[in-house]
Amino acid sequence: MRPLTTDDSLTPPIKLGFSYNGGRRHPTEHYLSDAFGSEYAIHYDLQSAHADVSVIDLLEKSRGSGNVPEAFAQVIDTPPLPSDLHRCTVPTVCLDIDSFGWTSSRIRWAMLFDYVFVWHPSLLSAYKSAGHPKVFMVPQAVDATLYDMTPIVESRSLDVGWVGAFDYGHYTKRRRIIERLAAQFNMNNVMHRYSKDEIAQIYKESKIVVNVSREDFPQDANLRCYEAMAAGALLITELPSELTEWGFREGEHFVGWHNEGEISSLVDYYLRNDQERIKIAHAGREITLADFTFQKCRDTMSAILRERPAEFFAPARNWPAGRVGLLYLEHHYRHQRFEPALKQFCALGNLAGYWKGLPMILKTTRHWLKALT
Repeated sequence: MRPLTTDDSLTPPIKLGFSYNGGRRHPTEHYLSDAFGSEYAIHYDLQSAHADVSVIDLLEKSRGSGNVPEAFAQVIDTPPLPSDLHRCTVPTVCLDIDSFGWTSSRIRWAMLFDYVFVWHPSLLSAYKSAGHPKVFMVPQAVDATLYDMTPIVESRSLDVGWVGAFDYGHYTKRRRIIERLAAQFNMNNVMHRYSKDEIAQIYKESKIVVNVSREDFPQDANLRCYEAMAAGALLITELPSELTEWGFREGEHFVGWHNEGEISSLVDYYLRNDQERIKIAHAGREITLADFTFQKCRDTMSAILRERPAEFFAPARNWPAGRVGLLYLEHHYRHQRFEPALKQFCALGNLAGYWKGLPMILKTTRHWLKALT
């Protein structure tokens, strides 16, 4: 699979509203909105907003400032989830970046939106099979302004570069592998948090970048994979990798490992074989900068949203209020937001809805009471 592209890169982007929680903002959404630029990205930071803030109210405030988006985008795994999405006066866009977590719930929530963009090829069919008419794939990518096609120096100061998180349960293997590598090879400070610009510089100084994805989705081709290749470093990542679903070839664009016992030997081999390492790294860099930039993602999304600008496609726009309410209740329950969950449960309005929603409100209440003690 190769990314969808638009032939006319000179066409201005669509003016897109980005709704997110600034306290837990996803880097992919952040970098994507950066690609739209200040003129075409309108920001709605909902970190301090009420959990049931209305998208209609958000748009009214934008209208008052004379800066109304042509479409409204929400990172689906973000509390709060604005209410009234099924009544929104502009097309709504679901940004479903980490679809491998709570997948069945995410598919249901996607029905609130007119357009759904997912980042993992293996999960695309599940969204389409659920009956949403407008589901599209977009890849992880890099900021083309940080990783351009100008020649870069191959005399790099770091054997291995690494930037990433360790502080979740699904990163136990990652911590073990990276700490082992740090004891064997010259690396940057792997515990430091770096800015987007600093990450680019780290990888430009690295001969090799080893990727260790999440233990609950090890085939994930995360941002690190693309950033490493765009910087001209040799990417060594676990197999199988969804990179191959996007058209990358193991041994030509990146190097793969099957078990963690191989990693140190692979790093050592490619550090001693410069020409082989550089050849693969250059091939990975070329395909990444040609097809996998956030600027291309921006143009692709804009082209899709402009195809039928006056039409709405969210299945939930035609659903009864109680069915829509259960979607919001599930989102509040998943994120353990007691007050909006209770409010949504009380508004369901029929016995069937109460019966379906009862387990969710009971579990949310139990979590809330436990937190009080």
